[in-house]
Amino acid sequence: MKRLLLLTLLTAPTCLAQQSANKEVFWSFRPPVVVSPPVVKKTEWPLGMVDRFILAVQEQKGLSPSKAAEPRVLVRRLFFALCGLPPAADVMEHWNREIGPELNQTAIAALVDSLLKSPRFGEHWGQHWLDVARFAESTGGDANGIHLHAWRYRDYVIDSLNADKPFDRFIREQIAGDLLPISSDKEWAQNLVATGFLAVGQKLVGEVEDRKFFADLVDEQIDATTRAFLGLTVSCARCHDHKTDPIPQADYYALAAIFRNTETHYGLIKAQSRQYSTLLDVTGMGLPAGRDALTAQQLANMKAEREAAAQKMDDIMRTIRGGDGVTRAMLRRSRTQRDESEALMQSYDAQGNPLTFVMGVQDRDAPLETRILERGELDKPGSLVAPGFLHALHPQSAPPVLRVREGSGRLQLADWLASPRNPLTARVIANRAWHWLFGQGLVRTVDDFGLTGDKSTHPELLDFLALRLIEHKWSLKSLIRELVLTRTWQQASAFDEDKFDHDPDNLLLWRMSPRRLEAEAVRDAMLAVSGKLDLARPAKPLIAAAGEGTVGQAVFEPEIRKIEAPVRSVYLPRVRSVLPEMMELYDAPDASNVMGARETTTVPLQALHALNSAFVRRQAEGFAHRIAQKSLLEQLDFAWLTAFSRPPTNKERELANAFLFETEAGLKLERDAARRDALVIFAQSLLCAAEFTIRD
Repeated sequence: MKRLLLLTLLTAPTCLAQQSANKEVFWSFRPPVVVSPPVVKKTEWPLGMVDRFILAVQEQKGLSPSKAAEPRVLVRRLFFALCGLPPAADVMEHWNREIGPELNQTAIAALVDSLLKSPRFGEHWGQHWLDVARFAESTGGDANGIHLHAWRYRDYVIDSLNADKPFDRFIREQIAGDLLPISSDKEWAQNLVATGFLAVGQKLVGEVEDRKFFADLVDEQIDATTRAFLGLTVSCARCHDHKTDPIPQADYYALAAIFRNTETHYGLIKAQSRQYSTLLDVTGMGLPAGRDALTAQQLANMKAEREAAAQKMDDIMRTIRGGDGVTRAMLRRSRTQRDESEALMQSYDAQGNPLTFVMGVQDRDAPLETRILERGELDKPGSLVAPGFLHALHPQSAPPVLRVREGSGRLQLADWLASPRNPLTARVIANRAWHWLFGQGLVRTVDDFGLTGDKSTHPELLDFLALRLIEHKWSLKSLIRELVLTRTWQQASAFDEDKFDHDPDNLLLWRMSPRRLEAEAVRDAMLAVSGKLDLARPAKPLIAAAGEGTVGQAVFEPEIRKIEAPVRSVYLPRVRSVLPEMMELYDAPDASNVMGARETTTVPLQALHALNSAFVRRQAEGFAHRIAQKSLLEQLDFAWLTAFSRPPTNKERELANAFLFETEAGLKLERDAARRDALVIFAQSLLCAAEFTIRD
């Protein structure tokens, strides 16, 4: 039925908004409404309103919730869900005692509060938002240029989430931070960094046609903004009225009028890209430079290299004028060397101190007019269009008139997106939080709240959460806290065949669905149990070690892939099409598009990597060393508590002892060496276990 509807709509000549003004407004375009608490039969089960909504639907469908998770399971679940790391063995034992078999909610709340205050929270949940923001440290596409300054936006996201910055403020800063009132130069510089949201997207910088590149850049910004904050595919209206949602082409170009009058600064020089761009200089405004000052010798060498490159270019030009043969490749290479040497010099002052640059956006000095393009074709301009918003989100009245006396209109756009009167924004953000905690959203298509997306399984609950977010001053931490302190989230994950037959996708949340950890959490957990995880934030971007320029020309994939540091995975280089091996294997996104929900695959390469990877072997060695520090009686308990957050069963203890004994005997080494190597093999087997990568 859904396919038939989609086919009908795709062949329709106009968008839904133009077909009938009398049809009922689509659910997600209506403002959230306050509803009375649902009535439930099992009144002792709910801890709050969220549980009541869930239980009411279950009772209507003849289902019931599962029993509560065991304390150890819940503690491990909380650590991974909020911070992306496993609890240390002693920490697990402490909270297991505090929470107890009856699940002391006061103790659980204390644990939740401590995790929400941890800097590790922002690193883990920051990665969630970076997926949505399609963050990467390169342009992607045909000429994949490295962004050496994208890291500032990443750190801004992490710091904002750790500070529990109100989400409406978070939105405004990313769309129009450069236009917000400020109290200091440092605040303005930080706000510029926030607008990196609009600058870090994929860009086809090898495009020859300037107009097409600019149109594609604007389209990418519209797509990212509307998917991230509204859950709408507005870019589908670039060439014609949206075929399924009430978004006419005129609304697309009203948004384009805003972004066309925005300059995007992403920082590629002419030698590296046909579509080059400057960066924004914020030197002296309180931000870290991200690179070291030059010594006198380094500065002298850099000047000499610049002069040599310039001299070589002069020599080639004289050769050309003399009529001797010079290949295009020679000319291009010399010009690139000259331009890159000059650009490098311009990133330091006369004393060799690094200047501070950021990626971001600013309004154009001279405004550009915007016309609707027939079929999206650049050579078929139509009527003029003024900056504006989406009519469909104001079904009861006309949309607010955007009167732009000066500037692009981004500030007004940011205010409209972050307004509590916008029917979509709070719903979309609340649904994203639900997805990141439960594994699937109340609307499973987290980036599409339009007609082709899924409807909410619990529409009244979603409205409640959206209004709750606004009521709590857009505090994401408050929303997360409320959700994890529900019986719904604290359920066990045990399988029940009868309930599964009723609801195989667990849409009604009769249990907690087990989930494989994200790629970053798998790697970080291995580093954590090995004792090698460095929790300090890198002072400089790791990608700088690979150099600057285009991947495959000035920067090579092997140089990028060999960059490794025992830091949290959110700080690893994120180069489009060149992800770190472990990130790629465990489904980290390529950042080409907004990615609110990652795919989760289980493939043989993951097991082969765990068995053969040098990285995994090193972590197994570190883990084995930690195990060896314990007494023989404590070793197995410590190993299981560290890897799986539980003690071994009697059967596991028996098998582990037999494995270690047989492995030692088979190694034919001196006793201590045999025990050491056997422990490494044993530790690696624990890291390879499915239980290690599952959040139960």
